[in-house]
Order: sequence, then C-alpha cells, then structure tokens
Amino acid sequence: MSIRTELEAALAKAEADWRKANEQLDKTQAERAKANAEWAQANADRRSAGVERRKSNAVWNQTGEDRRKAAADRRKADAARDQANAAWDQALAARREARAVWDQARAALDELNRAEGKT
Repeated sequence: MSIRTELEAALAKAEADWRKANEQLDKTQAERAKANAEWAQANADRRSAGVERRKSNAVWNQTGEDRRKAAADRRKADAARDQANAAWDQALAARREARAVWDQARAALDELNRAEGKT
C-alpha cells in the first residue's frame, strides 16, 4: 500500500468519524433541548403549585398539587438537564477530537501532494 493510499484511507475514516460525532452531537442537542423544556415546565409547575397550608380545609388544598411534589419533580428535571448537558459536552469533545484527526490527515496528504509536485 502506498503512502498516498494510506493517507487517503485515514482521511476517509477521519471524515466518517467526524460525521458520526456530528450526528451524535445533534442527537444530544435534541435531548438537551427536551431536558431544558422539562426543567422549565417543572419550574413553572412549582411556581403555580403554591397552596396555602394554614387553611387545611380550603378548596384549593383539595384541588391543587402539593408543593413538595412539584419541588421533587423540579429536582428530577434538574438532574436530567445536568445529565443531558454532560452528554452534550462529551459529544462536542468527540466531534472536536474527530476534527483534529481529520485536520492532521488532511495536512499530511497536502504535504505529500506538495512534495510530489516539487520532484
């Protein structure tokens, strides 16, 4: 196998890896957006779930949600949002790494092209 063939194969593999990392980044971005929306909804629910606890027989105590449940939901949504952000950060790092490998392969192939052009 010639050097050119090896470099072209490495470049093709690096490009495929970059595309895969880009797709993963898009997927995690969608998951991140969903987690952010769920967190915002849980936060809004927590704000609207305020009940007057001093009047235990009030009508709104019987129909409204307990604030403790809303706070628990918000904590769950917050944890999911943090997890989605971490996954997105990992996907972004993988895409950057794949791009760096692609840049190296492209630079090596360009250098070979310049060297062959000079001789």
